[in-house]
Amino acid sequence: MVGKKILAGIFAALILVKLLVILISPGKWLDLVGAFLVHDAVIWWVYLALIVITGYYIFSRLDLLDIALAMFFTSLLIGVSLLPYSAAWLKLGGEIAATGLGQAWLPMLIWGSLAVAVLIKIFSGKNKR
Repeated sequence: MVGKKILAGIFAALILVKLLVILISPGKWLDLVGAFLVHDAVIWWVYLALIVITGYYIFSRLDLLDIALAMFFTSLLIGVSLLPYSAAWLKLGGEIAATGLGQAWLPMLIWGSLAVAVLIKIFSGKNKR
């Protein structure tokens, strides 16, 4: 429970700091993001470690259908957040499609595995708690 509270607190604090910096100085936020993104290999490993840590807490304590609903909610929130920038996202999507999706094999594998697991849970009839 303590680990879960720590992770949730870090998440909430980072969101508030991010929103505050973006509201006060979007340019500084972009500079900070740019400074981090030059170390993409390090960021990749940090993200993977955080996925494993948070995944452990989530999948060991919550039902898969609850996780799927929370992810659906988050995806919708991200979609609404990005909707004002749809033209830029379409251009980016075209660039990604032109270079291929091979670089995103791991996230695609994770998303696909989660989707299959949710469908198996729904149709297997074992979704009762």
